[in-house]
Amino acid sequence: MRARRDILSSARLVGIRVGALLLLLGQPSLSQPGPISVPAIPPDLSLRARLVALLPTPGTAAQFMLAQTRLSVIDFQQRVTQSGGDLKVLANVLGQAQQGSIPSYDERLGITRAEFQRYLYLIFSKTLEPSGKSVKLALTREGSRLSFGDAGGASILKGLSIDMNSGELTTVEGFSARPRSVQISPAQDATGMGASSGLAWDVRGSNSRNQNALNGHLSLLQYGGGQVLLSYNRVSILKGRISEDNVTLMYRK
Repeated sequence: MRARRDILSSARLVGIRVGALLLLLGQPSLSQPGPISVPAIPPDLSLRARLVALLPTPGTAAQFMLAQTRLSVIDFQQRVTQSGGDLKVLANVLGQAQQGSIPSYDERLGITRAEFQRYLYLIFSKTLEPSGKSVKLALTREGSRLSFGDAGGASILKGLSIDMNSGELTTVEGFSARPRSVQISPAQDATGMGASSGLAWDVRGSNSRNQNALNGHLSLLQYGGGQVLLSYNRVSILKGRISEDNVTLMYRK
């Protein structure tokens, strides 16, 4: 399940609820920047090498990726209709699917349990496909920090900053997180792209004083041929303003 979460920002990645963040605003801050001086963290050379291999450079051309279902609901409807299945049961199954629930098998559909499960897998699973749109990423380097600027269609990345020595990610909302390693086998892959490995950041926090809160997930995954998939999804409250965004980009290193 973790592997699936690390890849997409699509509907499967959007389990975050704005209401939960509103509740966070009423609780003590989980991460509040302050004027406290801390010793410099010595560089982790292995982590730095991984970041260099994964992160884009200024002006990198990236392609927007879209999550597509492997099979349409219409195909499933046609199969049940052709088999003489009960249309009321079909409507109930489709209603459960639209609400995000995984329907249970009912023999009145007129298809076998194995066939039903295969259709469900194809309907619920996603593949990543190029959208045909691209963007040149805006990045700046200051000391050991690499920061994302505003780029058309990828403005969600603006304000993200990563320390190349420690791997620490900071966000425009004022929260931070350290990375964890990600290793995804072909069997765990939910994108149709095969095995991958990389880094992921889960950053959460709230600050009732400035009305900021965040629940976000950033991942950088490396595939064959030098391809890197950058995915960022978040529910953010910045100065009381709520937004829910996601972006998935593919570029070459």
